[in-house]
Amino acid sequence: MRLITISGKDVDAIIDSNDGALGLINAVATAFKDYSTGRVKMPQRTVIYLDNDWWGIMPCGSRGMGFSVKVVNVIEGNKARELPTTQGIVVLMDDKTGVPLAVINGTALTAWRTAAATAVSIRYMARHTDNVAIIGAGLQAKYHVLLLTRAFPIRRLIIYSRTRTRALDLAKVVQDRGIDSMVADTGYDAVRYADVVITATTSREPVLLGSWLHEGIHIASIGAPEINSRELDDEVIRRASVIAVDSRVAVINETGDVIIPMSNGLITESNLIEIGEIISGLRRGRSGNNDITLFKSVGIAVEDLAAASYIYKNAESRGIGNAVEL
Repeated sequence: MRLITISGKDVDAIIDSNDGALGLINAVATAFKDYSTGRVKMPQRTVIYLDNDWWGIMPCGSRGMGFSVKVVNVIEGNKARELPTTQGIVVLMDDKTGVPLAVINGTALTAWRTAAATAVSIRYMARHTDNVAIIGAGLQAKYHVLLLTRAFPIRRLIIYSRTRTRALDLAKVVQDRGIDSMVADTGYDAVRYADVVITATTSREPVLLGSWLHEGIHIASIGAPEINSRELDDEVIRRASVIAVDSRVAVINETGDVIIPMSNGLITESNLIEIGEIISGLRRGRSGNNDITLFKSVGIAVEDLAAASYIYKNAESRGIGNAVEL
């Protein structure tokens, strides 16, 4: 039995180009559409807590894409260890024969596919991408910068983080892409002129307030993966004209950004549109230029499957990765 191992550096090499980034975004968009139209078999992820450490097991299968399982964790204590807070591996298998095909670095794959999901929401829901704000300056924020600057004609990227040194480091990454960057002193300063704002934090309390928002802005929130955590306050939910999600089932079971407003009676499940429904033309992502639009993502296994299939096919065609006999 032969499979290939694909490292984080290999994943970066495959995706970090204009063609690579756009190819991944297209793959994730197709996966969202397939999920929302019933072409994907994807049970809800299994979540296990070891003390305060979060572990997830995420299987998914689709004819033509394959079958994948991701094992991923979120360990806050890794900040002090100078390790990523999110790590994992993805196993990809052939959906027809069951043959194992690849083991892929899940940290890099997760970072890229999450950024690609945000990019899909921007493509279908944002009005402009001239000024993009990011709240947060960790690994996920960095990969958003890497992917979005490949995919969109961004003129300026504004960064806010409670840790200013990390924001300055991320600003340097932006500048190396030849794009104007600014480190904001407050979250409000980051958002006030933004066309798109991305929240990519591990905060348990809101980092984006609805009182900061202006007409036409698009929000993509990827943090708050727990039922008692939230990145967005109630006013963000109240002001959003459209609330899109990666999966209704996932968000109403996993993130406080949806669970808390639902428990307060601000929204019901009927207010939630899946991004795949927008892509397939069943629902509208934006009705007018003044709409405030929101995409709330918790990350679902079909994103991992789409990314793994895309990465594997590119690795095979380009001779990237190491072959292993089991």
